[in-house]
Amino acid sequence: MQTFLKQFKIRCGYSIPYHPQSNPVERVHRYINALLRVAVSRSDAVHDDWAVCLPYVEFSYDEKFIPGTKVSPFMLHNGYQPLYPEDLAKGPIKCQNKTYQKKLEFTTEMFEHMEKIVREANEEAKAKLKVNYDAQVGDSVLHYCEAGLDKLHFKWHGPYEVVEKRSPVKYIIKDALDGQLVQASVQQIIPFYGEEPIYDDDDEMIQSREEWKSLKHGTFVVFKRHDDVSWDHLHVGEITQAYNPITGAIEILHYVDMGPQDRTWDPAKTMEKRRIFVEYVDPEGNSYTRKRNTIQLVTGSTEFRRKYVLQGRESITIVVKNFNRQTGGKIPSDVCMKVKDYLKKKDPAPEPSKAKRPSRSKSG
Repeated sequence: MQTFLKQFKIRCGYSIPYHPQSNPVERVHRYINALLRVAVSRSDAVHDDWAVCLPYVEFSYDEKFIPGTKVSPFMLHNGYQPLYPEDLAKGPIKCQNKTYQKKLEFTTEMFEHMEKIVREANEEAKAKLKVNYDAQVGDSVLHYCEAGLDKLHFKWHGPYEVVEKRSPVKYIIKDALDGQLVQASVQQIIPFYGEEPIYDDDDEMIQSREEWKSLKHGTFVVFKRHDDVSWDHLHVGEITQAYNPITGAIEILHYVDMGPQDRTWDPAKTMEKRRIFVEYVDPEGNSYTRKRNTIQLVTGSTEFRRKYVLQGRESITIVVKNFNRQTGGKIPSDVCMKVKDYLKKKDPAPEPSKAKRPSRSKSG
C-alpha cells in the first residue's frame, strides 16, 4: 500500500475519530453524493447509472470556486479555469505567442501563487477553530456527547471534574453523580461556572445587562471606566470575550493612540484625531503600540487585556458598541459623532449664559 501511494504521489492523512470535521474529504463526499442523487433521480435514469454520471459530477466540483480561497480545484491542479462551449462562442481565443519556457514559467508562478493563497486560507481557518481552553486537574467542566440523542436534546452534560490531564488535548473526567470516568478531548469540554444566578434588579441594571449581552466578539467599543478620575476619559477596545452570564464579565483588548513618538497617551484626545493600535505592556509596566510592522515586540511584552464586570468599581459604561476599526487605526466618523453627543450630555459644566443687554429708556 505504501508503495502504491508513493508511486502516485498520494499523501495519506488521518483524522481524529472524535472530531470528524477535521477530515475535509467527508465534506467533498457529501457534495458529490448530493449531485449524484440529483443525477440518478431523473425520469430517464436508473440508480445503476451513477458511474456514468460521476465524471460530470467531478468536473462540476473541480470548476467550482472554493469560498475561502476563491480558487477552484481545477485551477489549483492545472493553472487555469476550464473553458465551456459557450466561451468559444463569445469570440476567438487570443493567441499569446509564448515560448514553451515562458509558458512553463508563467504556469509555475501561477501554481505557487495559488498554493500560497490556499495555504494562508487554511492557516486562517485553523486559527479560528483552534481551542485555547487549558483545563486543569480539579476544574469543573461540561462534556459534549450526542450519542443516541436527537436534535432536540441538550448535548452538553455534567458537571464533570477533571481528574487527569494526559496531554494538552486529552483529559480524563469524572461524572459528579455516579463517579464514571470518561476520556474526552479538549474540543469536547467547556468550563462550567455553576448555575446561572437569578437576578432581582432594577430596570437600569436589567438594561445594562441586555446591552452587555449584545456586545459581539471581535467588534470594537468606546467605553468609560468607573475608576477613571476625569469624567471625559474614554477608552477604545476590542471585545475578545463576550458577556458571560455566570461571571457577569467581559474581556476587552485595549487599543490606544500613543502619539507620533509612541510615548504618551492622552485620554482626553478627541476620537477624530485618534489612531488606535493594540496596546502592549513591557515587563517594566510601560505601554507602547506597534503602528508599523517594523517595530519590534519587546521581549516579555503582553497585550493589555482586562476583564470588566457588570457591577462595582471594575465596571464600565458602554458609550458606542459593535463597530469596526478603519484602515490606519481610524475610528469611524459616525462613532465620533455619537461620542461627541455623549460628552455633551455628560458635561458637568453648564454653558455660560449670555447676559441680556438692558434696554435704553426713552427720555421724556
